[in-house]
Amino acid sequence: MIQTVTQKSSDTEDDEDKLPAYSKATKGRVMNAVLDGTLRQIGVLYGLPSQLYEQAKITKEIAQDLDVIAFCRRKTSQYQGDIHYTLAVRLRATGVVDVMLPDGNDWIPYSQAGIAVGKIFADARRDRHENTKRIQSKIKLNGTELVQFVARVVTKHLDRPTIVLIEAEGWRNERGEDNEGKIWPQLQNEYLLAKRNVLDFSHVPGHTCEYSRENNQLKNLLAVIRIRTGKETPQYITNRETWSEDCPTRDLPHLSGFYDGSAPELLHYFSVGRLPKTQKLQNEMPIPELYKLGYQDDEYGANIPFKHQQMVEIMPFFVRSDFQKQEALKALCRVPHYLRCTPAWSMGNIVLPYPMHLGKELIEDHLCILGVN
Repeated sequence: MIQTVTQKSSDTEDDEDKLPAYSKATKGRVMNAVLDGTLRQIGVLYGLPSQLYEQAKITKEIAQDLDVIAFCRRKTSQYQGDIHYTLAVRLRATGVVDVMLPDGNDWIPYSQAGIAVGKIFADARRDRHENTKRIQSKIKLNGTELVQFVARVVTKHLDRPTIVLIEAEGWRNERGEDNEGKIWPQLQNEYLLAKRNVLDFSHVPGHTCEYSRENNQLKNLLAVIRIRTGKETPQYITNRETWSEDCPTRDLPHLSGFYDGSAPELLHYFSVGRLPKTQKLQNEMPIPELYKLGYQDDEYGANIPFKHQQMVEIMPFFVRSDFQKQEALKALCRVPHYLRCTPAWSMGNIVLPYPMHLGKELIEDHLCILGVN
């Protein structure tokens, strides 16, 4: 517990014998702390992911055996740990969560991965104190090492039908001279459409080729899905019925999905989180119509802060032939869309799909071992 939990103050002596009362915000913090400690730290879900995949319209045969693998990257400044680290998280249809570390050759349980990452970070801190580089290179990977890790997992460690999730940010390119700044340029918009049916690892040592859909090593790979968030996504959806009406701005009360059908070669699917339970009602005075506009110096909303619901762009490519029709593509996109719900977060939705969220937090949890706040 980081924050102290305090009960509401009592104004009368008669209240002294009553049970302690806590504010709604305090109850929410306590609940999220408990859920994080009992569920997220060991990667536990309330039900079977396979049921969720069937709800997304994945066929039952595939849903009951489907893996979702997310590549999770974290880069920090010199004052925040000075790392550039990655790992892969695999969510199985049964709810089992495993992790592959960049220097590992097999999947390990999520509950053990934290110990393994903690030891790596502890060794790196000792090496920094001793001014050696023996372990430091393990936590500060270059662009070549990052993409080699992706290529190795995708071509050698898929033993069931699999959807792979990867962010565009940080993976499509990397500033610096190493490997000419390349990590996986195929993820850039300018290349993705033309190379949507290949995996371009031609610049990756040990691979140096473009893998086609016919490659037997990739028969279990249903699709790779590129994820974009934050400033790279529009963060709004127009409604043709109310676009010209004089009505207040409204958040969406439920997890909602939209898709852009104007570019059939690459389906753009947009996932919007549901309204947080703790959010104040939007019809409160004095300025309900400026709820999301932040009425300060910017009364016209030129700088709109989106602090709660986040729109995530989900774009599948390298799609297996039996999933290339639009309804099947939408089913693939619904999988990470629905995975934005987690029992370890009760107020709204996590931004990234569950296995990607787990990996990001796994790294974040152990940064303190490096001696940073």
